[in-house]
Amino acid sequence: MSFLGPFALTTWAYIAGGAALLAVTAYIIKMRRRRFEVPFSFLWKQVLEQKDANALWKHLKRLMSLLLALLIMGLILFSALDPTLGAVDREARNVVVLLDASASMRAMDGNEEGTQSRLDAAKQRAKELIDSMGGGDIAMVMKVDGQATPMSRFSSDAPMLNKIIDDIQPSDTPADLTRALGAAADALRDRKNPLVVLVTDGAFPEAQLGLATWDATSKDLAAVQLNGIDVRYLPVGRRSDNVGIIAFNVRRYIANKAAYEVYIEVQNFGSEPARRQLALYNGDTAVDVKPIELMPGQRLKQIYPRLPASGDNKLRASLRPVDGAGGSDPFALDDTAYALLPESKKLKVLMVTQDNLFLEGAMLVYDNVDAMKITPEEYDAKPSYADGMDVVVFDDHTPAVIPAPPTSLLYFHPTGPNSPFKIAGEQANPRITDADENHPVMRWVTLSDVYTDKSNVFAVDAAKGETAIASSVRKTIIAAKREGRRKVLAIGFSLPAAGRESATDLPLRVAFPMMLVNALDWFAGDQSDLLTTYATGVRERIPMDGVATATEAEVTGPDGSVTKTPIIDGLATFYGQRVGYYDVVAKGITGKETVASITLAANLASPTESDIAPSSELTLGGTKLEAPIAFAVSHTTKLWIYFVLLAMGLVVMEWITYHRRITV
Repeated sequence: MSFLGPFALTTWAYIAGGAALLAVTAYIIKMRRRRFEVPFSFLWKQVLEQKDANALWKHLKRLMSLLLALLIMGLILFSALDPTLGAVDREARNVVVLLDASASMRAMDGNEEGTQSRLDAAKQRAKELIDSMGGGDIAMVMKVDGQATPMSRFSSDAPMLNKIIDDIQPSDTPADLTRALGAAADALRDRKNPLVVLVTDGAFPEAQLGLATWDATSKDLAAVQLNGIDVRYLPVGRRSDNVGIIAFNVRRYIANKAAYEVYIEVQNFGSEPARRQLALYNGDTAVDVKPIELMPGQRLKQIYPRLPASGDNKLRASLRPVDGAGGSDPFALDDTAYALLPESKKLKVLMVTQDNLFLEGAMLVYDNVDAMKITPEEYDAKPSYADGMDVVVFDDHTPAVIPAPPTSLLYFHPTGPNSPFKIAGEQANPRITDADENHPVMRWVTLSDVYTDKSNVFAVDAAKGETAIASSVRKTIIAAKREGRRKVLAIGFSLPAAGRESATDLPLRVAFPMMLVNALDWFAGDQSDLLTTYATGVRERIPMDGVATATEAEVTGPDGSVTKTPIIDGLATFYGQRVGYYDVVAKGITGKETVASITLAANLASPTESDIAPSSELTLGGTKLEAPIAFAVSHTTKLWIYFVLLAMGLVVMEWITYHRRITV
């Protein structure tokens, strides 16, 4: 007899001992008599005499009751070990079936007719493998895509394992073979006759195939140690011809937010010439459709410059099949790619300044700005000038009355009690020693060599969502925050202007107009205009604006599924399993108010995965993998069901004897 349960005998012994201790304790507590006061003990004399006469029998009945309870508990726990007759076989195998469910397994060449996917063919081969196991063999099924996911425990229950295999669905990510082999090796550790069977098309990068070793003395920490483990290969797939989109991105022009350009890269992975129609869509509207022809292995790079903006920010690139030879392929996943154009509108900006030509000239760099200028005196007399403005810039002026949200605010040298950030003092000749390069305002901006004669120092409060984005030896001189629907940016020093004593050479540097453009983009929510697409199967850190009070975000995938993702230091973790659009939403402390949101697009974007050529032979760590050998025939009998039935019978017997006062 052997035990095929999900835990070791030592663990079972601890559980059984604890359960027995609890049962005995409960039995002892049950036997404790409660004290009763009676008026006349003579009335109880006859009862006590009868009790003394039957004392031995009552003790025996109580002992029988305890032993019966322990026996029932022992039978249930023993059945949990899955006792099996006939499984003690020196040739019995412990098998991990690695079923490839990566993107390339969607290719429709699982049979000659092209009506079956590679994954369906792999499922069929995996089930044939499970059904061929001997009675002493046990197997675990593991799904392989961008992650390694165990789908079952070790079991010899073939119908259950086959049901699990049938339920596996393909993902849109490349396969991480290294992680899968490592997980399989961990699962097989200390098990006899370990076997790993790869059921896949073999479309793995050479780097992953080389990270396996059977050398026990290897000191390569990145390698997967497979010493003592037999690895076998079951191939699927027939065709290698495929044309796919391997890169697709879009960006707005920095100087002209009303226009954008698109980059598309297409590659022919087949050995024959291929023809397609390449189409670019903005929403449901076709921007351009053109025929393309690619020679074997050829890459085509297509750029669409200065495309006009539209109301729909969703872009889609598509490869359409055409009639004739080389006009289609069996792998459709990489024929469509998605991108997002950050929404942009013309910003209304009010400059409250006393003829600062540096500031006014920098505003001219931004074609998407509708700027208006008034003096500080005019603003103080009539603050309603700011009504309807998207951004108000206060140049060396800190008014008591500020516009209501959602108008964003930009301060140069704020002072006094009305400063948006508490002023902790003043620093002479500050030098920027630390800058938050992840903040949208500081993108592509270098301030380390900027000269400033003096600057106010801000005391930022992280609990209020305030962030230091530039500091001089840990003294904050540029700070930012989000107040509900508005954003605030404050720069501690003044810009040069007539009549001012302060001096800085920032306006003479490229960093000044760039930082101003970044700030206006941040106010408008356009800070991610250069990166709108991500690759599936790759974990990314996405900046979330205004998430000081949020620790997690909700991610809604292309299929409508909702998952949670943590937010650490203002960055949300993003992992795309499906191709398409994702909505990432961060909630406030109450869980009701949305404090930040962003939409992302995910594409396969993997030349390795688009190269769907199957491998009839697979070499892993320098060793050629063979097909699995036949399993040894053995017969087993599962005993757990009999122990459960016996325990149920004892429970019924205990119930009957209890009510007939045979046991107590």
